[in-house]
Amino acid sequence: MEDLEHHLNQVVQYSLQKPPEEMLSECLNLLIRISSASGGSILGEEGACLRFLFSDVTELIGKPVPPDSIAGETASRNVIIYTYAPKDRRHYDGIDADLARKTRYLLSIPIPSVHNPRTDASGYGRASGVLQLLFAENVFPNLDVSGGAVEVNMADIREHEFYRKSLQEVFVILSSISLGMEIMKLRQTSYQAIHELKNKLISAQSWINCLKEDLELAAPEAVEREDIQEDIHLAQDAVASGANLAVSYLQFTKIYNPQFVDAQLNDVLRDAASDIQAFADSAGGEGKVRVRTELDPAVPTRQIDPAHLKMAFFNLGKNATEALLEHGIPEPQVTLRSTWDGHITVDVSDNGKGMPPEIADNLFVAFKTKKTGGTGLGLTITKKIVDIHRGMIRCDTGPTGTRFTIQF
Repeated sequence: MEDLEHHLNQVVQYSLQKPPEEMLSECLNLLIRISSASGGSILGEEGACLRFLFSDVTELIGKPVPPDSIAGETASRNVIIYTYAPKDRRHYDGIDADLARKTRYLLSIPIPSVHNPRTDASGYGRASGVLQLLFAENVFPNLDVSGGAVEVNMADIREHEFYRKSLQEVFVILSSISLGMEIMKLRQTSYQAIHELKNKLISAQSWINCLKEDLELAAPEAVEREDIQEDIHLAQDAVASGANLAVSYLQFTKIYNPQFVDAQLNDVLRDAASDIQAFADSAGGEGKVRVRTELDPAVPTRQIDPAHLKMAFFNLGKNATEALLEHGIPEPQVTLRSTWDGHITVDVSDNGKGMPPEIADNLFVAFKTKKTGGTGLGLTITKKIVDIHRGMIRCDTGPTGTRFTIQF
């Protein structure tokens, strides 16, 4: 039980810190270690084909497999298949010939779907993919695979000593792999759809400008009318807002690919403060808003993603600057502060009038915003960046200002 708890904690950490693709790759490596397998792969559907999505053999990744392969039958018929590969032409001719290597014992396990759990008679959900584990020796000595593959249901496999010793944890972790595969599909599909939408909206912006130019040539007096100018302006704003939302969403998806390096957080705060000051000078006039830093020199170097953290701090400072300017706060000020007491704490605060409850209650909810032209993703992105760094973020707001506190 202690090993299972430890391994589940590892899976949770993979889920919180890594994009789904990396999480699934790490989970595969974990399952290979747990089962003492000599190798393994995760296969899933891409279009009409079943393909190797992750494998300890790099050459396999992306390769399609036919429907009548071991993996194909595992997925389509939702059965656990154990086979001795040299005697199973479906596997031996299909994969080993390409790699010029021999696979011996192969265990092919259906990965349950999050959409259709526990739907068949065996108590195992409809497959969303396949986990294949390779073994140098026969791990099920009671199963005779010398003449070909053996199909095993969940009830029978639980009776084997190898299941109790090495596979029980594998089957527990399979549900997390299933969820990770679903998130990966949704992420890829939504990214493609939003990217195409962004391109269409950018094209629409160009066509609105062309239409305006054509109107100026064909009916210059009409373009001068206030109602027509307002209609054109509203159309341009609507398309621009949609394009900005699409760009923000695409930026949001890229956060799942952090680049951790040893870096000094105080340096990141200095860079963010400089960018916030530049934004404040542009938005409100030079020197209108003062951006200052109070940095604890005891803050240690640690593994961080400097670019993404700078984005998070800038989002907080930009929001504070916009609020200070909007409400005409006298001597407006934004402060970035760091402290070290065994944990790194970062505060981004302002001396404004605070936020109303309806805004404060939805700070980190995607697409919730009261800001004109805003996307509602800025603070959602900030929180995701903090989450990836295994940090916590909270907000305190009142009549003397707002403070965001991040602890790592």
